[in-house]
Amino acid sequence: MGPLDQTFELPDQASVRELVDAVAGSRFLQFSSTHTTLICRVAGRDIATVFSPYLGLRRAPVFAVAPDTPVRGLASDNAVEFVFAHDR
Repeated sequence: MGPLDQTFELPDQASVRELVDAVAGSRFLQFSSTHTTLICRVAGRDIATVFSPYLGLRRAPVFAVAPDTPVRGLASDNAVEFVFAHDR
């Protein structure tokens, strides 16, 4: 089985925060007891870190770019990936 794939419909001017909230809120992201942190990347650039909602203390996403940055300006192909990070 390869990587999971999902399509999300967002407004043309959607921000990085709206993207991260939509994906995280959909419960599409898969976490485990040993993999609790995902990095959101657009065009190879880290834009946010998302944490498992199942940890005792619920952590908000941490943004590497301004949360109000339009997503459309970051990627020409509209591809976004979430990859596991070494837990911090």
